[in-house]
Amino acid sequence: MDRRIFFTTLLAGTFYNLLTTARAAASKDLADLDMIDTAAEISSGRVSMFEVTKAAMDRIDALNPHINALVTKTYDYGVRQIAQNPTGPLAGVPYMLKDLNSLAGVRTTRGSRLFSSYTSSRQTPYTENILSTGVIILGKTNTPEFGLMPTTEPIANGATRNPYNLDYSCGGSSGGAAAAVASRMVAATQASDGGGSIRFPAAACNLFGLKPSRGRFGDQGNDDRVVNLSVKHAISRTVRDSAFMLALTENGPGATLPPVGYIEGPTNKKRKFALSLNAGNVSPDYDTRRAVQKIGRRLEGLGHEVEEVDTTLHDDPLFQDLFAGLWAQGANRLLDVAERVTGVPAAQSGLLEFSTLKMIEFYVDKPIISDARIKEILGDLENQMQTFYQSYDGWISPISPIPSPRLGYFTEGLEESLEKGVEEKAIMQMLFDRLAEFTAYTPINNALGRPAMSVPGGFNRSGIPIGVQIAANTGQEALLLDIAYQLESDMPWIAAKPPISA
Repeated sequence: MDRRIFFTTLLAGTFYNLLTTARAAASKDLADLDMIDTAAEISSGRVSMFEVTKAAMDRIDALNPHINALVTKTYDYGVRQIAQNPTGPLAGVPYMLKDLNSLAGVRTTRGSRLFSSYTSSRQTPYTENILSTGVIILGKTNTPEFGLMPTTEPIANGATRNPYNLDYSCGGSSGGAAAAVASRMVAATQASDGGGSIRFPAAACNLFGLKPSRGRFGDQGNDDRVVNLSVKHAISRTVRDSAFMLALTENGPGATLPPVGYIEGPTNKKRKFALSLNAGNVSPDYDTRRAVQKIGRRLEGLGHEVEEVDTTLHDDPLFQDLFAGLWAQGANRLLDVAERVTGVPAAQSGLLEFSTLKMIEFYVDKPIISDARIKEILGDLENQMQTFYQSYDGWISPISPIPSPRLGYFTEGLEESLEKGVEEKAIMQMLFDRLAEFTAYTPINNALGRPAMSVPGGFNRSGIPIGVQIAANTGQEALLLDIAYQLESDMPWIAAKPPISA
C-alpha cells in the first residue's frame, strides 16, 4: 500500500474497510484475533476497549502462573490509558513491553537482581511511538539477565516455560514475549534482537519474528557504540501484525533508511534464494535440516528459485573476530554498571548470575579489538555481503542447529564442575561453546545490520516448534514480509495452539 494512502486512511478512520476482516466475527473468541482484527472489532463498536482489556487480563491471570511470561503486570497503567481515550490505529489493543525496554513510572528489572526494584523515570522515543499507536500496555515480559542468554531463565524473575512443553525453553532473550503471544495472552508483543533474541523465541514458540535493519528506526535507547547490534520490534502470530507495527513505529529522528510503509500482502514477484545448512563447523540436527529444506521446497513450489550453497559469511574468521570484539565492549560496560549500582566489584556483589559473570570474564579477558579494527573488519564483511546479495535476493538457513532445548541446558553442570575443582577457564569455555554453537546462525545479521526473520517451519518429533531464518539485504524488509505472507498462506501456522493457551 502506498505510504500516503496508508496514513490518509488511518487519519480518515477508514483503514479497516481496506482490510479483510472475515476472521473477526463478533462471536469469535477475542483470544484468537490478531491485533488488526481486534482493532477492527473495537472500531466497529462490536466490543469496547474495556471488554477487550478485561478479557486479556483474565487470560494473563489464568495462564501466567503456568508459564511465567510476565514479570510485572501493568493493569493500572492500562486502565489509565483507556480512561484517556487512546485514538491511534490500534486503540484499545492489548500489548506488552519486554523488560529491557523502559516505560516511565513502571518497574524495569532487566532480568537482574541488580534492578529488581528499579522504576524507570523516562522512556525512549521508540516507546512513545508504540504508545501513539493506541495499544494498551498490560505488562513487562520476562528476559534473561541483561538479555545475554538465548533462553529466558533469570534468577531474579524465574524461568519462562514453553507453552508447547513446560520442560522446554521458550528461547531468549525475548522469551517472555514469545510465551505470552503463543499462549494467546495477547496477539503480539514488543521484543528486541541483539544476536537472535527475536528469532530464537519466535522459532521456539511457532511464531513470526522479524528483526529489522539497523537504521530502520530512530532512537530506540541503544548505547552509543561503534556498532549497535540490537534493534527493537515485535513478535506476533500473524505477518500483518508485524508489518503494521513496523509501519507505525519506523522512522523518526536518527533513522537512516527510507520508510517501508505498510506491506499489506504478498506480490507475484519471483525471487532467488541461497539456502545454507552449516555455519562453520556447526551443522543442524535431522529435524532442523528437514524444516529448512521444507521451506526451500515450499518457496520453489511458489515459483521462486532456491540454490543450496556450501560457503557463507558464517565461515569467515573475520566475523568471529568482529562479534567477539563487540561482545567484549558490552562486557566491560556491564562491569561498570554493576559497580556503579552496588559500589563494589561485580563479582563481590552477589547479585549477578554465575553464567553472567562467566560470560563477562570470558570476554573481558580477551584482547580488546579497537574501534578502528572493528570498522575495518566490518567494511571487509560488508563488501562480501554486498557481493553475496548481488547473486541472491534472500538467504535461507537454520535459526539454530537444534530446536529450543530443555530448561537448564546452557548452564547444566557448570557450578557443579567448579565445586569439583575444574578450572574456571575450562568452565567458561564449556559455557561459551554451548552458546556459540546454538547461536551460530543469527548474529551475522546483527553485526552487519541486515533484516532477518524467523518463520515457523513445523515441529520436531517431540512436538517442539522449529523456526527457519530468512535474511535479506539492508532495507529489504518489504521483500521479507512479501515472502512471509506467501509462506503463511501456503502453510498456515496460526491455527496451531500449544497445550497451555487460551
